[in-house]
Amino acid sequence: MRTVNGPRALPRDLAAWACIGTALMAIALLLVTYRNRFDYAFELIDIPSVHVAVGLVLAGLVFLALPRLIARAADAGTRELQTLLAVVIGVGLALRLAMLAVNPVLEDDYHRYLWDGAVTAHGLDPYAVAPGDAGHEEGTPRGRLAAEAGVVMDRINHPDLRTIYPPVAQAAFALAHLIEPWSITAWRIVCLIGDAATLALLLALLRAAGRSPLWSALYWWNPVVVKELINSAHMEAILMPLVLGALLLAVHRRPLAASGVLGLAVGAKLWPIMLAPIVLRPLFDDRARLSASLVLLGGLCVLWAVLPLRSGIDETSGLLAYAQRWQTNSALFPALQWIAATIMAPFAPAEHLPGMLVRGATAGLVLALALRLSITPWRDAEDLITRSGLIVAVVLLLSPAQFPWYLVWVLPFLAFRPSIAMLTLTATMPIYYASFYFHARDTYDVFRIWVVWLVWVPVWALLAREALAWRRSSQPAPGAVHA
Repeated sequence: MRTVNGPRALPRDLAAWACIGTALMAIALLLVTYRNRFDYAFELIDIPSVHVAVGLVLAGLVFLALPRLIARAADAGTRELQTLLAVVIGVGLALRLAMLAVNPVLEDDYHRYLWDGAVTAHGLDPYAVAPGDAGHEEGTPRGRLAAEAGVVMDRINHPDLRTIYPPVAQAAFALAHLIEPWSITAWRIVCLIGDAATLALLLALLRAAGRSPLWSALYWWNPVVVKELINSAHMEAILMPLVLGALLLAVHRRPLAASGVLGLAVGAKLWPIMLAPIVLRPLFDDRARLSASLVLLGGLCVLWAVLPLRSGIDETSGLLAYAQRWQTNSALFPALQWIAATIMAPFAPAEHLPGMLVRGATAGLVLALALRLSITPWRDAEDLITRSGLIVAVVLLLSPAQFPWYLVWVLPFLAFRPSIAMLTLTATMPIYYASFYFHARDTYDVFRIWVVWLVWVPVWALLAREALAWRRSSQPAPGAVHA
């Protein structure tokens, strides 16, 4: 019996795809039934945070059946492939539309986006004043905006800090404000457009790499993506199409354009700069074009840095606060920071110094990896994306803050090299939402010290297993002759 293309295999596979899609939709609709329980009228202790965590973990476990199913169907005939791809796109879109009906679940970052967007859309500097101080500027344009913002102003997290979001992100926030002021729906529309653009670019990259478009389901059906980009409306929806767009231009040997788009990605979030050595690798033997690309990329990065830094670095700087002390949902970083603090204890270091040294060391490690991977030219689209995905995965794994929406950074790359360890984060990252249960009961240390290991121990164990399997497969058999 044929297992992929045969007449009896396809109905079975269609049924399996339908079962997974139905299960994901059922969990999404469960959130819809709870949609009003996430309103600000409820105290945190009354919000069903554990239900959310359990539901998303279950959705992640269902999702983990996809890689094997995609592999079985990857060689399907054209007609069958088109049918399955239509199912993938349709179900993914339905999941996103369902999330539009649910109040943002245990997230409030979008209030900062709405405030920044209003400030930027009115031609004001979003980096100049912390939101908490803007309300005291009565009679000024910023003060009038603060009064107009209403509950948005009251709900901004860390209102004492100036924004950390770079200028390209600010432009996206401003676009949402121009569509409809102070509207989470308008911002979600912008996110949905960015999310759809990511899918389109991912399909183009899969085609360039000669891989089945069905691998896009690892992104488009991922419950973390659906929840974080559409329900919670995180700005990664703006970031990822820029990252993939830069890689697609690099694949098509347009390095100058790729450098420009990569510069725009850095203007949405800083970490894509680590991909520069890989993107620019084809130009290492062409000094003129390499210089032009470096000038373009470097000029954009300088511009993005100057705009926020001209307001100064002080205790109200969100960038400084993030660099010094931001850490969430990480097990590895606090352990490394404790080791650094223990080693430095005899020298009585400043409070934030051990953490900043670990941050610097991890950034240096990622940069060293990026440079190491760019020593030899990449061969084709799959090679480029595999190397880039490895860099992004290390950025995520070593980050001091590991919010669920950061998983979105690496998911498009897993369509090319599906690491079960990294995909398992789809099922473990949502444990983060259980932290709100502990927050509400003033026992957050229980989560921070103990429960967080449930997120990461399975992933690191699977990564070790994958590394061991790769090492064994790459070693010659006993008695083999070395070329």
